Amino acid sequence: MDDRQTPDPAGAIRHGKCGQWWTGLARLHCGSCCRTFSSESAADRHRTGVFGVDRRCVDPASVGLVAKARPFGVLWLCPAPSAGGAFPRRVAL
Repeated sequence: MDDRQTPDPAGAIRHGKCGQWWTGLARLHCGSCCRTFSSESAADRHRTGVFGVDRRCVDPASVGLVAKARPFGVLWLCPAPSAGGAFPRRVAL
């Protein structure tokens, strides 16, 4: 029997190993280090080594990911481009 006092939010996904929950279809939760990432590219960034040989997790901050507090815990994401970066400017019509 589960001893949680409040139910998970609608649409929440819970990891069986660590018990952490998150929402959002684009999120990825690493089964090795139990961190949650905003996208597949952010999750890929925190892994190093050769697949099937020595693939492992590294500290997300050490590879340039940014931590954001969310109701379910910390969400690691790729930083936004700096001013004048990759996002196109909006043109007034």
